[in-house]
Amino acid sequence: MTREDMVWIWLSRVRGLGPGRARQLVEHFGGEEKLLAASEAELREKVGGVLAGNIWQAKNAEEIRQHVRGAWHCGQKIMTPASPEYPEALREIYDPPCALYYRGDVSLLRERGVTLIGSRRHTQYGARVTAQFSRELAQAGLVIVSGLAEGLGAIAHRAALDACGKTIAVLGNGLDVAYPAMLRPLQEEIAQKGLLLSECPPGTRAGRGTLLPRNRLLAALSEATIVTEAGEKSGTMHVVELAADYGREVLAVPGNIDSPASIGVNRLLRNGAAFALGSADVLEALGLAAEEGETAQETARASLSEEEKLVLEALALEPLSFDEIAARTKLSVSKLNSLLTMLELKGIIDQAAARVYATKS
Repeated sequence: MTREDMVWIWLSRVRGLGPGRARQLVEHFGGEEKLLAASEAELREKVGGVLAGNIWQAKNAEEIRQHVRGAWHCGQKIMTPASPEYPEALREIYDPPCALYYRGDVSLLRERGVTLIGSRRHTQYGARVTAQFSRELAQAGLVIVSGLAEGLGAIAHRAALDACGKTIAVLGNGLDVAYPAMLRPLQEEIAQKGLLLSECPPGTRAGRGTLLPRNRLLAALSEATIVTEAGEKSGTMHVVELAADYGREVLAVPGNIDSPASIGVNRLLRNGAAFALGSADVLEALGLAAEEGETAQETARASLSEEEKLVLEALALEPLSFDEIAARTKLSVSKLNSLLTMLELKGIIDQAAARVYATKS
């Protein structure tokens, strides 16, 4: 941790000093070292007496070192705009975080990614298309970024991990806090296989004051934001607005015009967002092409278990009901239920009415 890093951590702890103003302060004084050497009078001249007093009071080297040690004790590392691993995409925005706490593979921030978002209150359709987009884009080599929110955010992360892909969860709370608590196992899995990221110090609980600022990170980190399902007043729209402001691609998956869960996403399309009818549309928007000779579905098929292959062999010639598949494969009901669910999530089979299953190809 360099002196420059410590300056940014100092600024992150100042009451009433937001990241945008902190950046202006560093630029005004000509760098971190010169800000560190500034007198209280010089600070007062720039920001006024009350804020200058807060800045001066927070300038306690031992407390800053204790803060860093506390984060390390929680298994978290810290990066700042002075750190080489700090994402370039965040340097471009007006108010880049003064400090980012992380667990996991920080190198994912240097890879191409897409932000995949949608409502907490979703339909089965929303869950299915979110899992499909996440899985196929992860298999195409893109990092899936989302907010680990209950609903479609969690589904996006889960599908990326199940596809052996890469994912980044941007939290609106401390990395040692799970919100909601039921997502803690998924949060820990992402820390082990992907990356957890937050500008909130350890112990911070989620709230409006932390979740709204988090949205700018979701919008800025990726080249494109894809909305799979969103209602009329969904918080997802705030991310979309920021992504458009940052010059990022915005794509939307059309929904049922009769569904309240699709009002927001359909309005995005009416107002000019690009259509995302499949992962190929996203790849095209990013100037990428699917690998020749290998589709996302083919990639998924290559990793099937022997029992999953057995189910597919039964479905090779015609659609079958659950009971017909069970009779042909001799698998138990519980095992077959599990296999059919996984094959659906992998995008290899579809389920119609009356539990009739068919392959997609």
